[in-house]
Amino acid sequence: MKKLTKKYSVQLAGLLLLLTLLPVSCIKDDYAPKGTATVTMTFTTRAISNPTASAGGLEANEHMRTLRVIVARTSGEILYNLRYDIDENETSKTITFSEMTVEKTGEAFDFYAIANEDGIGYSGIWNNVTINDLKGMSLNDELLTNANDASTNTRIPQTAYRQIKVTPLAGGGIQTETMTLDFVVAKVRLTINNTSSGDQSVNDITLSGLNMTSTPLFANGTLSDEKGGTLNLDDMSIAAGGSATVYAYFFENQNSEGYTLTASWKKEQTLLLQTGSDDNKQPITEIPRGKMLDINVTLNADVDINPTIQVQVNEWIGKTINVPPFE
Repeated sequence: MKKLTKKYSVQLAGLLLLLTLLPVSCIKDDYAPKGTATVTMTFTTRAISNPTASAGGLEANEHMRTLRVIVARTSGEILYNLRYDIDENETSKTITFSEMTVEKTGEAFDFYAIANEDGIGYSGIWNNVTINDLKGMSLNDELLTNANDASTNTRIPQTAYRQIKVTPLAGGGIQTETMTLDFVVAKVRLTINNTSSGDQSVNDITLSGLNMTSTPLFANGTLSDEKGGTLNLDDMSIAAGGSATVYAYFFENQNSEGYTLTASWKKEQTLLLQTGSDDNKQPITEIPRGKMLDINVTLNADVDINPTIQVQVNEWIGKTINVPPFE
């Protein structure tokens, strides 16, 4: 009987030892030291730098009027899914995320921001959206159709994504971060200045070599090579000594063959958009989202027998590039 008791005592001791080891190897991550952190994030809309005097700043449909913010752990667990209405003249929104439970050494979180979600579509899913949903969303030509039709009043969406390490700060300090949203589309803005003494008409205006098909909701670091799209711009009538502007939207892409502007003014004329000086011209080969082809055309005074059209292409950030005139 004593031998039997001793045998079971040894087995019980071994079992207890095994049980004491299991939590260390299996669930130590669940019981890792935790802390709390507070993050203040400022979300800012993309604005035009140094806009031309004639066109001003953002168009009304480019203003940020709603903002959705989603914060998730890298595992995909969503901690915050918030939506705000934004005032007409408000260009940023500051949100404080309080008492976030994080590892004491810091932890990475994914921050997603979407402005003007109604313009994107996917109606009815935003309150229950998952991170996999967000990563898989793309925009199609319906957005461009609506955005390029002023009667639809479609607001242009903007998005941003950042992965940020959140760390508890001594004394309950607040971590401060910023995110800038980019338009999900690119834009062309064509301004024609008429320096002649008579009214001028420019018709059949098109921009070719574009992506008019689809684009990811969030920028993924690569540009589509879809280049078969053509964008039709409105006909323009420009009074003597005056100017007029038209604009439209398309999706980002790269195009090694370059982009061409075609218009009928006295005759059909086609221009390959190029950068650089006259002796070192290079075609524009990519247009990322959030950038703008800002094309300024000057119709010369009617003292010229063969007037020329000078074009400048401005990136959204305000850099000016000269390209040659129509021949």
